Amino acid sequence: MKKIPKANYPTREDIAERIKARECEASRLPPGPARQSILIEVAKLRAYAEVKRWLRSN
Repeated sequence: MKKIPKANYPTREDIAERIKARECEASRLPPGPARQSILIEVAKLRAYAEVKRWLRSN
């Protein structure tokens, strides 16, 4: 039977660091599809961080 690897979920701090790095990267790009893609990823990461905060508080 194949062993299932243990899930490794990022902490809120890890997510915040990734958001900061991706925002910095997006700010260096000219407007266009590449920048828009990064900004969408940042929005998703912010939503994920907010859910983790909400779950932690309950």
